[in-house]
Amino acid sequence: MARQADYQTELMYNLNRFVDDNITSRPVETVPGIPEGCHIAQGITGDYIAISALYAEPEVLTLFAAKYSKIELDHYDEIINELAADFLNLHNGLFLVNLSETENVESTLTPPVSASSGEPLKAYSDTYVMPFDFSFGTVNFVLSEK
Repeated sequence: MARQADYQTELMYNLNRFVDDNITSRPVETVPGIPEGCHIAQGITGDYIAISALYAEPEVLTLFAAKYSKIELDHYDEIINELAADFLNLHNGLFLVNLSETENVESTLTPPVSASSGEPLKAYSDTYVMPFDFSFGTVNFVLSEK
């Protein structure tokens, strides 16, 4: 049950709504696995099964977190990952509510993780990288669907 296009559409809407209204989405890439360096992730289980994740350069992720939280953040530290995971959780929750309401698809979220141990996240067969350009850099979102 491929939902990548729906996920990306909802993501663009939520990025505009909660982070910045001046973003551009670049072409989606199909990749063999979740890219190295991607350590903020959240699982989706139930009728629809997937792993979502995001990654960016530390400076870009810091600015992303600052825009999202509306908090002044001047350097990369653990709170940045927590805020990025919070956005991912918010977006995924809204995405699943929409799936439930429009298509009776019932799924739940696992708690977001910041797996900075260097151990790669396991991917499902269909994995997509969705880059979004902000004025301060690119944030890459990943969706790996079962």
